[in-house]
Amino acid sequence: MNTNNVVADPAFERWAKCLSNQLWRLEHLYWIENKAGQLQRFKLNRAQRRLHSNLWYRNDILKARQLGISTYAAMLMLDMILFRANFHCGIIDKSLPDAQQKLAKLLFAWEHLDYLPVNPSPLDVALARLGSHLKRHSGVEKKGEWHPCASARTHLALSNGSDVRVGTNLRGGTMQFLHVSELAHVSVHAPWRARDIRTGAINTVPPEGFIIKESTHEGGRFGVNYELTRQAMDNAGKEVLSPLDFRFFFFSWFDQLEYALSAKGRWSAELNDYFSKLEAESGIFLSDDQKRWYARMARVMGSAMKQEYPSTPMEAFSVGEEGSIYGASLMKLREEGKIGLDFPTEVDSPIFTAWDLGLSDHTAIWLVQVVGGSIHWLDFYAANQEPLAHFAEKMKQWECELGCRITAHLLPHDAAKRDAHGVSYVENLAKLGIYNVRVVPRTTDIWQGINSLRELLEHSYFHARTLEKCHNRFGEPEPSGVEHLEMYHTRPPGASGVLSESPVHDVHSHSADAARTFAEAWSHHLLLQDSLKQKPRRARMWH
Repeated sequence: MNTNNVVADPAFERWAKCLSNQLWRLEHLYWIENKAGQLQRFKLNRAQRRLHSNLWYRNDILKARQLGISTYAAMLMLDMILFRANFHCGIIDKSLPDAQQKLAKLLFAWEHLDYLPVNPSPLDVALARLGSHLKRHSGVEKKGEWHPCASARTHLALSNGSDVRVGTNLRGGTMQFLHVSELAHVSVHAPWRARDIRTGAINTVPPEGFIIKESTHEGGRFGVNYELTRQAMDNAGKEVLSPLDFRFFFFSWFDQLEYALSAKGRWSAELNDYFSKLEAESGIFLSDDQKRWYARMARVMGSAMKQEYPSTPMEAFSVGEEGSIYGASLMKLREEGKIGLDFPTEVDSPIFTAWDLGLSDHTAIWLVQVVGGSIHWLDFYAANQEPLAHFAEKMKQWECELGCRITAHLLPHDAAKRDAHGVSYVENLAKLGIYNVRVVPRTTDIWQGINSLRELLEHSYFHARTLEKCHNRFGEPEPSGVEHLEMYHTRPPGASGVLSESPVHDVHSHSADAARTFAEAWSHHLLLQDSLKQKPRRARMWH
């Protein structure tokens, strides 16, 4: 619908100037439910106003929780389909109910265009009459995937040919406006779908279209969401952006004025150091009320505070998964300067590889050396859907770089199983020239192996190569070996029907399981315990 259709009515001619201003329309025509469940006319808060003032064709938003960015996107989308004919929009979220909830916000605002509050002012009356006129001219068409319950609909169409579709991925057709919400969550929990959103849905939007990608971040420095956000951050240094470049926005928790608590009470010395560091390193000066709010929220959120309410973008990226199994051990090693070292390999100390096997899944391999009473993690490699010969060649490459033979290749118990042709994984490796293989017996309790690895981590050092990212078959960077270990986590009891705390099987578990293979080999005395007492005699730098 064009604004001319409305102002052609003499009763609305005086609204012509107002209706030509999108900001005026956003703050006068649409009603929402606030956090208290009360109806209020939509007004842009500080974060929403900054986004609207600097909105680009493609927008990448890293944010704290509950800043109203999704609500802003819903109202903007409603405004665009009301005042533009044949304008097609899409909403993608981490789950279908979440996407439907955003569509329900949009429909709620359309249904309340003619809402008249109790004890209305003359302006309220005039705006309700204008809203009634807009509703009559737009009209929601009950076609497509219509559902009588607003929160269960997947498609909303207006009589002017404009519409909104929702889903967990939208590949078909062309959209002029796409809202992608919580891609970080999808990147961690369903990385294949995140890749599909990037290659499919985002590509359905033409250069002159609009994209709002907004998310709180999780998963550290890897995944589709991280890669897209980092690209947008790099664009911040460009003087001119093309319509295909994403513009970066960061909205911290202190961008929300209501995140302040005027009450008595102080905060811990640890938090005081944190606030002082924000001032010194980032120029962020918080009021006592803001510090008090942050301190109270941190009690509730615990380790998730910096993920849900980051103060800086780097802070959001540095947070690992909640429930990290090895996170505390690795954090301690980082503090002690034992991660990211460039130490020499000891040619007289045994060197092992430790594997987690996959067929159509990931195969992950650690290269580890035992030096005296210390464990040196030299390198890490992972690949997906590659033949066995690919990994055999990688072993030979490592030996060439080391200048010596690998003492033993440690494989999990299933390597001894025979395939349909009666040949085991071990025998297939032998055909490819990898003979020195030891199969690690199965440990019935996974936590036994996890605790064995935790003990070894206390005596571990990680080479800088274990921080280098691998690349998948699409050429996309994936987490480093250390990052995989940091983000290997548990799912709490009661989540998704889980009866007891258990490790999550995801993209991080393969690398963690490979490291656990090494620890279980240690506990089963498969690492030649006598050799552990040798003192290093000659060192060789590994280039």
